[in-house]
Amino acid sequence: MVDVYRTMAIHDWKFPGEYYIGISRAAFFSQQDIQLMIDLIPEEDRRQAAQKIGEATAISIRTSLNLDPHQRENWPKILERLRVFGYGDLTLRENYIVVKNPFINNLNFLTGFLEGVLDSRLEPKITTSPLVFEISEK
Repeated sequence: MVDVYRTMAIHDWKFPGEYYIGISRAAFFSQQDIQLMIDLIPEEDRRQAAQKIGEATAISIRTSLNLDPHQRENWPKILERLRVFGYGDLTLRENYIVVKNPFINNLNFLTGFLEGVLDSRLEPKITTSPLVFEISEK
């Protein structure tokens, strides 16, 4: 846990269970709770809702880590940061993003989230773990 703490760059602890990473307040959240919230969003709106969440995550990464998520050369570091945050084991391989052990189980939602973070269009190619997304230009 100490290694995770260092990697997460937790700089400001307020109360037990409340801490900030750069400009963002972070919390530990169960996978079941995330799934329950996703289930409240109509299926046809999930990708777009997740894109907005991904865009907010991109802003946090840009300001906290000084990495521009829109520049592809930064993607390995950004995907590593998402791994540290618990989103799964995300890897960039040529024109594909591979996600092992994804935290978000809904494919549409995960696709939209990654699209929002990376400001790219992704097309799911393999829809069982490990998930594979082909990167296409926006």
